[in-house]
Amino acid sequence: MNEIPIPGRGIPTIASGGPPEAPPFPANVTLSDVAQAAGVSLAAASRALNGKEGVRENVRARVQLVADSLGYRPNRAAKNLAGGRASVIGLLLCIDELQNNHYVISLLQAFAKAAEDHDEGLMLLTDSRSPSKVVENLIRDGLIDGVIISAIALEDRWVEELLDAKLATVIVGAHPRRSDVCAVDVKNREPAKLVVGHMLDTGCERVAMISGIAHRVDAARRLAGYRDALLERGLVLDESLIFSGNFTRGAGWELCDEIVGARVDGVFCANDQMALGLHDALQLRGLSAPEDISLAGFDGTSLDEFRGLDLTTVVQPFSVLADTAIVTLKSLVDRKGAPREQLVQPTVHWGSTTRRRSAE
Repeated sequence: MNEIPIPGRGIPTIASGGPPEAPPFPANVTLSDVAQAAGVSLAAASRALNGKEGVRENVRARVQLVADSLGYRPNRAAKNLAGGRASVIGLLLCIDELQNNHYVISLLQAFAKAAEDHDEGLMLLTDSRSPSKVVENLIRDGLIDGVIISAIALEDRWVEELLDAKLATVIVGAHPRRSDVCAVDVKNREPAKLVVGHMLDTGCERVAMISGIAHRVDAARRLAGYRDALLERGLVLDESLIFSGNFTRGAGWELCDEIVGARVDGVFCANDQMALGLHDALQLRGLSAPEDISLAGFDGTSLDEFRGLDLTTVVQPFSVLADTAIVTLKSLVDRKGAPREQLVQPTVHWGSTTRRRSAE
């Protein structure tokens, strides 16, 4: 392949024979370099790389090919100045939940990947029970385009004030009272009903539930799914079989004696962490799942733990949640509008802690 270097830079250009090879080491490649190597004007190169009209498709493809081959990366500061955007989104999480909350960790990992896929910067904003000056300045100075807020952080007054501010916001989860904020959530009620129904249809007669935090919408919807499964089969709803949990592994552990004393043969937990805590406590008492008590959870985070337990669980598609939330936020930033609520379909992982149907 023939290459024509730009004097003083040693950056390859396109000649007959195909695309140029990438330079062996990162170079400070500018848009002007791309334009010269592709044989177009600076304005044409800019329009081509920014998806603007006025450029023939073959020219656009050639410019993109050259840019990729040279390792060109747009100057984000200049790009943002021209477009009036920061190209940085904030992700608001509870700092107390970051250490050992597997749901929050999975969510953070998914957002980091989704932001990279969308060429957006991601800034983690940790809720420390009061708005820090740093967060206030970020919002005031326009250093972030918008904020994605985990529903876990909705308890604090300053987060409510943030929702009232003139800033694009999207909630991951659902708000317990407001319907004026865009939210992206996983379907909770129907999958819970499906799992509890499966336990009843495979021989369980007394299925209990460890519910989540009472004011959380996801907890309420999963509890509703549990009730639906019982009522659909004409079973009497025994409120004494609903145990209040708090989404922690300790809750499952601490409720074990009460659950065993209630002579249940199945337990649906509002999340995996409570199911894992209950499982460990049952094992300590010489009981196992599903031989003694069928057991299921919600979230799918248990599948990432290397502990030899194949828990039946509703698996949240964290990558889809993150991608949908970022697309929604970008639409709001661009003033294109977005649906108030979007529900993502989870899947069920049928593990070894529940019985299988005879046909399975």
